[in-house]
Amino acid sequence: MIRQFLWLVLIVAAAAGFYSWQLLDQEQSSTPGNQDHQPDYVAVDLTRMIYDKEGHLSDLIRAQRMEHFERFGFLQFDFPIYTIYQEKVPLWQVTSEQAVLYPDDKLILEHRVELRNMSADPLFTRIETNAVELLFNTNSLQSNEQVRIFGLGFQITGKGMLADLNEQNIELKQHTKTVYYNEK
Repeated sequence: MIRQFLWLVLIVAAAAGFYSWQLLDQEQSSTPGNQDHQPDYVAVDLTRMIYDKEGHLSDLIRAQRMEHFERFGFLQFDFPIYTIYQEKVPLWQVTSEQAVLYPDDKLILEHRVELRNMSADPLFTRIETNAVELLFNTNSLQSNEQVRIFGLGFQITGKGMLADLNEQNIELKQHTKTVYYNEK
């Protein structure tokens, strides 16, 4: 009886070992498929400066983390700070929790997007939304999300926006409300 029990234990142990070996082999063969979604390289505390034809700083991007996906052709940023310069002076600063930079000079910012007007005596001081698409070649942006625009003594709320950052023009697609503050 003891011999039969030992043979049973030996067979169960052999079956468990074979099953574990097959499972490990299967995991190793599936790993390369997961590597397709891994970044080609990662940068931490990144600063990227872009200069115009005259050699003046035109754009500055800082991020806590940047992941480059060569296969998909984009860069992904965590907590980016993007500063747009005009004639050597900071014009706008854009922050968000995440952003994706595409090769066609398009930056999509998502989650708590905030645009701060850095110019002297601006009409609009700040814009808040949840997602915005920024085109570098025209310094224009658009959003289909809810937008809040803050200025000196007012706040405008709407849905959707088109903006030209160079000309400081903002067009709401759908106006919801405007609140004026009576500051004395």
